Amino acid sequence: MDIKKLREDTPCENIYLNHVSTSVPPQQVIEALNEYFRIAVRYGSTSAKAQDMTARLYQKAKQNVSCLIGATEEEVVFVSNGSQAIGIIAAGLDLQSGDNVIVDELSFISNVAPFLKLKAEKGIEVKFAPANKPGIIDLERLEELIDERTKLISLCHMANSLGMVQPAEQVGRIAKQYQVLYLLDAANTVGLIPIDVKQIGCDFMAVSGRKYLRGPAGSAFLYVNAQVVDSINPIFASWNNGVWDWREDDWDWNKNIYMPHSGIERLSFGEINYPAAFGLSRAVEYAQEIGGVAKIKKRVDHLLAYLIEKMHSIDGVEIIGSGDSADYGGMIGFNIKGILFDDIGRHLNTNNVGVMAHSFFSPGVLKMFGIKGVVRFCVHCWNIEEEFDRAVELLKPEKLAYLRKRL
Repeated sequence: MDIKKLREDTPCENIYLNHVSTSVPPQQVIEALNEYFRIAVRYGSTSAKAQDMTARLYQKAKQNVSCLIGATEEEVVFVSNGSQAIGIIAAGLDLQSGDNVIVDELSFISNVAPFLKLKAEKGIEVKFAPANKPGIIDLERLEELIDERTKLISLCHMANSLGMVQPAEQVGRIAKQYQVLYLLDAANTVGLIPIDVKQIGCDFMAVSGRKYLRGPAGSAFLYVNAQVVDSINPIFASWNNGVWDWREDDWDWNKNIYMPHSGIERLSFGEINYPAAFGLSRAVEYAQEIGGVAKIKKRVDHLLAYLIEKMHSIDGVEIIGSGDSADYGGMIGFNIKGILFDDIGRHLNTNNVGVMAHSFFSPGVLKMFGIKGVVRFCVHCWNIEEEFDRAVELLKPEKLAYLRKRL
């Protein structure tokens, strides 16, 4: 992996360690993002020539993202963010009063809130699959929660305050054994961990583009297994996902004159965000050009191990989870005894280390470890060891003494 080129492609002016929120796109992605506007300016965005060029680039984008996860083009649809992808599935399932959904207790809020909304509106039951320290879901207890009314298991692949990777493939085997649909929230892992949806066995997967894939903000996609796509009811009706027979005042989802061969496109609605799709497509290509996701993970694993070793040398640092770099997906959450986590976050940002310190909307993680929030360090392949040296230096007791005095 050519680190010099990676750094040149990513001219970030501070130490940036917040990739699980939003990473920094390489310049090639910014160029691709602008391709739509270049076409629009040169030809007019809805001229026949521009529409043809846009359609070809859009099809290429679908090919790129589907290939990345081992899916087909007919199994992916572009959306605005991972939360929207999860919401589309939650709202589109035909869940009735008395049905239940199982969600892991370490999940981010977006993997829980849509089902709690259905609990309030339809009377479904939301069951929380427990996890054990240092932060891994309990597969036996998850299996015990399944009954004849279980319609879905929804798993967060990696909680964004904890960083420990959950056993997605084992959950897939359990779901298949009991013939229960399976949704994987992989917003924090695609682009970092090699993923094959067929091997994992998920029926649905929500993917964010702006995180480890390094695509633009507002880019994401939803995977739906072709065998179950017709069971998902679209949540919005619009001009391009069905046909209005005005003579009969009738609407038909299945007669899409614009996308007649793509059942999954029923889940889309209105104008497509072409710039985001083109940028995300280029981000996937870029990941392949620098060696592929497996090589990205290998470097991230090396960097994270280096970072954790450095942090273990600082008095008072408490890394949540196992503290073993092999268990994590590129990020760790930590606290320092005697100092508020948000004070540490401000201290780091003031010294040009871009991080977040927050609850990260994962209350199950906070409950498990008895904390109110964490500071988060996230690693990507274009980071370098010297950046971690600088960040960890800022955590030394003498650097934080002024914060202790405020307590």
